[in-house]
Amino acid sequence: MRAPSVLLVALAVAVVLSVSAQASSLRVAPIWLKLHDPDGAGVVRVWNDDRSAVQVQVRVFRWTVVDGNDVLEPTRDVVASPPMTVLVPGAENLIRVVRVSDKPPADGERYRLLIDELPDPNRQRAGRVNVLVRHAIPVTFLP
Repeated sequence: MRAPSVLLVALAVAVVLSVSAQASSLRVAPIWLKLHDPDGAGVVRVWNDDRSAVQVQVRVFRWTVVDGNDVLEPTRDVVASPPMTVLVPGAENLIRVVRVSDKPPADGERYRLLIDELPDPNRQRAGRVNVLVRHAIPVTFLP
């Protein structure tokens, strides 16, 4: 019994070592926005610590929890700008989040700001795993 388990472990190690991984260095701060003003606006900083440019997409969704599961729905009540950007190596950018709805916020309106690193077709190689980053930042508007 010992020989097959050693063989499986050796095979798993060989597979892991044969595939190189390219991880991103996309950072954001803060990791939660709590905005108290009904006409509230907030800012999220995004950094690229990678050695190559990173394309970023930003979207906002209304966030609810149904039966213990997160539900994200498209919204026009909150917008983020810019919706797309390219961060050069070492660059920092600001993403502005603004509530544009005319009606006052309900008791603790909740949203998710999704900041996605988009795949770079020039970095795709056979046998390489590209790890893309998604930050899902909670945004809460309080009355």
